[in-house]
Amino acid sequence: MVDIVNELRADAVLRRKIQKELPQLFHIAELESSRAGKIGMEVGSVRERILVALFIYKFGAENVHTEIPITESEVDVKVQGMPISIKTLTSHGFAGVKVVWTVDEQSALQFSHHYTPRSDMLFIQINWENHGGSY
Repeated sequence: MVDIVNELRADAVLRRKIQKELPQLFHIAELESSRAGKIGMEVGSVRERILVALFIYKFGAENVHTEIPITESEVDVKVQGMPISIKTLTSHGFAGVKVVWTVDEQSALQFSHHYTPRSDMLFIQINWENHGGSY
């Protein structure tokens, strides 16, 4: 994963595009995933598709494997053969990240205490307050 992130960072033109356009695209994802003023949980899938499109743009479709079975609990995409779990967060101040989707607090706590990652994780956070406000 480090190599992939370093390749993204080393491309100055792409880095500027990411800094400018990723917040705009994430904002659109929030608008498209909102109903009655609340952002739905499907926003994560929309953001994930935005990032997968970025990987395809940078590394080519032949190096980005998106046909991951829904039963694969952690892997969202494979880039250059490396499995990656994508987590995204946009916030207006402090916000948390879900460890596991469950309504049972005890199950969530148990999962968090015994969790060992099986893939690299890409965590993207956009804090609207630090980005100059909403679009």
